[in-house]
Amino acid sequence: MYQTKVFIALGSNIGDKIFNIKQSIHEIKNYGQVVNYGDIYISKPYGFKNQQNFFNTAILFFTNLQPIELMKKLSLIEIKLKKNKKIENGPRKIDMDIIFYGKQSISNKKLTIPHPRAHLRDFVLRPIADIDSNFIHPTKKISIRNLIFQLDENFTFRKLSNRNLR
Repeated sequence: MYQTKVFIALGSNIGDKIFNIKQSIHEIKNYGQVVNYGDIYISKPYGFKNQQNFFNTAILFFTNLQPIELMKKLSLIEIKLKKNKKIENGPRKIDMDIIFYGKQSISNKKLTIPHPRAHLRDFVLRPIADIDSNFIHPTKKISIRNLIFQLDENFTFRKLSNRNLR
């Protein structure tokens, strides 16, 4: 039985974006159990502006992998699927981040959990809210729903069903 509740954010803005996300989720299933999916949000680019819009979602995943192990597995999936990231916040076929790992707070040279900027990005928070809007951010001590209400800037502009991901 898988024990740790993990939220993973996924995004793509190159090629068949839904297929890229779906393929990534298929690979993630090798390391635990995906139990729920957020909807897909189309968002304008964050940071580097001269690129296509992103398709973003999140999954609720249970695993027995430790955070560093899980991060390494996600990195291997990104390599396998040819992430193609050449510019920070630039175009990429797939990007995956561990947003929350249980209620843990981890900060070292290799990994920071909760993701240090997740609370500022609606394209991360909204799909997580689809899964569990009452989840309490481990360090901010506030629900995902309330973090969304506090946002200064929104990047998402369209919502698609998650039925294409299953």
